[in-house]
Amino acid sequence: MKRRIAVFASGWGDEYFRRVVFGISEAAKKENIDTFAFVNFSIRGLDALLNEGEFNIFTLPDLEDFDGVILLANSFNLTREVEYFTEKLRELKLPAISVEYEMENATALMSDNYAGMYDLVKHVIEEHGARELVYIGGPQAQAENVDRLMALHNAAKEKGFEIPDANIKYGNWERESGGEIVKEWMAEHGALPDAFLCANDMMAMGACEQLEVMVYNVPKDVIVTGFDCLREGQEFYPSIASVGHDWVEMGNVAFSMLMRKMKGDEPEPVTLAAKFVSATSCGCYRDDNSDNKNVTGRNTRKNEIDGLQADTHFRHIYLWIRKIDNAEDLSESLSDLFSKEHRMEGDDFMLCLDPEFFQIEEDDLNLYVTGYNDKMEIIGSILDGKPLPRTVKQRNEALHWLARQNKEPRLYTVVPILGDLRTYGFAVLTGDLRIALPNQFYIWTRHTSQYLEQVRRNLTISDLTRKLTQLSVTDVLTGVYNRAGCEQIAFPMLEEWRNRGGSGVIMLVDIDKMKMINDEYGHSDGDLALRTVASVLKSGLPEDWIVSRYGGDEFFVGGRLQGEESDLEKLRGSLESRLMKEVKKRDLKFPLSISIGTARMLPEDTIDITEYLQMADDDMYEIKQAHHKKMENKQ
Repeated sequence: MKRRIAVFASGWGDEYFRRVVFGISEAAKKENIDTFAFVNFSIRGLDALLNEGEFNIFTLPDLEDFDGVILLANSFNLTREVEYFTEKLRELKLPAISVEYEMENATALMSDNYAGMYDLVKHVIEEHGARELVYIGGPQAQAENVDRLMALHNAAKEKGFEIPDANIKYGNWERESGGEIVKEWMAEHGALPDAFLCANDMMAMGACEQLEVMVYNVPKDVIVTGFDCLREGQEFYPSIASVGHDWVEMGNVAFSMLMRKMKGDEPEPVTLAAKFVSATSCGCYRDDNSDNKNVTGRNTRKNEIDGLQADTHFRHIYLWIRKIDNAEDLSESLSDLFSKEHRMEGDDFMLCLDPEFFQIEEDDLNLYVTGYNDKMEIIGSILDGKPLPRTVKQRNEALHWLARQNKEPRLYTVVPILGDLRTYGFAVLTGDLRIALPNQFYIWTRHTSQYLEQVRRNLTISDLTRKLTQLSVTDVLTGVYNRAGCEQIAFPMLEEWRNRGGSGVIMLVDIDKMKMINDEYGHSDGDLALRTVASVLKSGLPEDWIVSRYGGDEFFVGGRLQGEESDLEKLRGSLESRLMKEVKKRDLKFPLSISIGTARMLPEDTIDITEYLQMADDDMYEIKQAHHKKMENKQ
């Protein structure tokens, strides 16, 4: 059996995640090892229940099932994510590597954030004469942010000036936050600094875009720099001066360190160098920069085409499942669709839903907020591009099911499927990270979750419709069908049996002296009499027979009976005997008996249901007269 390793990361750093995990998985394949990458989209400050759903994906696997773990811990957004793995690694003593974040019981693979940032700051001061510097950082407490800010302060101090606290701003690593901080700075100060030094390329691009909106030119009016040397930043116009890492190499090194630990060695912590790369945004016009606008245009066009293809794919998913309200149809539709279109999902793909997803309860209390169900339903999945049957497996078995079908080692990306603050399940994708659409995993999980919410709404509507229909044909007092239910359900069923060559029976059951019970004992005891008889009929008849309250104190009974006339008499006697026992058991204060008239439906008969009813009513009337006479004689 192939060995397997687990990688855990936040998916918000899309290019970072894809390139590091690609480096890990390619190295792992050479050793015949499967890579499972568990990705979430938690956000600091997000609704706690939404973050709980995102965090669940980290708790999905049993870590004991893996030979080693690589944590892209610098990407984690929640303190509890670090705390969870700290506790797990302490408990399990599992070989583990922590990338760009020092953790207990994990060997650290770090990058030199300080030196690259120091060189960048020194460059904008010495080469471009910048003095008033504004730092746009990531979350304040993150180690990378601390190192980069320290480099800024030290480089400025060496040149004889200080960076005031008012010039230190904190964002959240996202593109929009860079633009928002630029806007806030201009609103407060009304004038540009010499440079906006951003803690990553995403915020630097956001800053440039906001400056362009405000009709400022970068770098002519103000310098902007980033960090991470993203491909998108290098192809951006103006190209972003940045500090670069080779993230694929980082993935290779992380796996190499993990392999040593898996073999029993204890590698020393490693620090990878990061290098400052000048570009147009700092005022250094590179030789290749004249082509940047063309490159940006080509990539923009490619992204537009990829985006349109993805949008078409999601439209197809929605169109195929928008009206579905049951598990079988959902599985067939998704399997059929994904077998035709799966560039985003990969040749092997699996959607696993909580079996309770298809059961509707008030406030979805049957679905999990924390953790996952012990069993998961594999639904709408493909293997080697071919549809898989729907099946239910233990959660852990379901997670590894695709990998067990494949002889060759692969990368499996596992993402959470959430909706309405509840966990629906998870998906396993095998798409090629090299051709993945930017932010593909986030886009895919959000669209899929939204479409499954629509399925849940359909299930809810279907359930409500069923309940309303049931109410419309149910007698509230006794819980059996009412007259409408009898006419809409029982009569057609009996006719169908007869048309198929079967024999049926109609019974009309009437409570003896019902008026006397109501008059002498009260209507509450009259209601009790009705409920008692209904209970006896439901419990004393075959399961597929139908009981309905046909009139005030009259019940209709219909079902199949293949035996002789004597069998029908036995059934009638059995019901009367059951009622006597029930009267004694309940210690009823009033006399309670029933008269049962019957009519047999034979395949060769040419009469309709109303004539059978009349036959049963005539039979019941004769029996009732005899019962009444007997009761009067006793008095």
